[in-house]
Amino acid sequence: MSPKFVDRERKTKEIAQAALILFSQKGYAATSVGQIAKTAGIGKGTIYEYFKTKADIFIAALREWTDRFEKRLRKHLEDIENPIQKLHAIAEMNIELVDPLDSATAQLSLEFLQQSLLENGILFKRRYLLKQMHAGQCRMVADILLDGISKGLFRPEIARDAEKIAINLLAYFDGVRLHSITSENYFDLKEQAYFYLNNLIRSIQTSGSQLQTSN
Repeated sequence: MSPKFVDRERKTKEIAQAALILFSQKGYAATSVGQIAKTAGIGKGTIYEYFKTKADIFIAALREWTDRFEKRLRKHLEDIENPIQKLHAIAEMNIELVDPLDSATAQLSLEFLQQSLLENGILFKRRYLLKQMHAGQCRMVADILLDGISKGLFRPEIARDAEKIAINLLAYFDGVRLHSITSENYFDLKEQAYFYLNNLIRSIQTSGSQLQTSN
């Protein structure tokens, strides 16, 4: 009888997906490896054939989360031709990451921030992983800027700084989301995000292009 073939990549992904459900409901600290195993439909011991620690599972779950977000974003952008409207769409989806009406996504956003910023956080000494997780969206924004240049909407000279502009824009979204959470939403997050984005668009648009903003 030949040994049963196990697709390790698929099984690893299934465990990460199960963990993502629990982390989004209960948070990292309140979620046990045993609970993850039960949700994934496997024994607790089997988990350790794929992951050394719960922290490693958390990182895999975050990768799954960011991959899903990026795929949703790419899908959303497929039907949008105008680069400025694409930037608006990216802003909107980033705002939704801390939507108080979506408790699961909001919980994950909080966990992501806590584990990144606190000294004992899982990602505190592995912040190089954050760069990897943000790389896809950063490239997306940079490509939109270059597309805007090719369509005569954005000034050609910003091409050399497209990646820097993308990093700054996404860093702003990260920061304003954190500020919104820690200040208990005393300001309108969407209004602030579009205020920043619209000013950025004004600064990079060509003089002949029509100003298109959202609020």
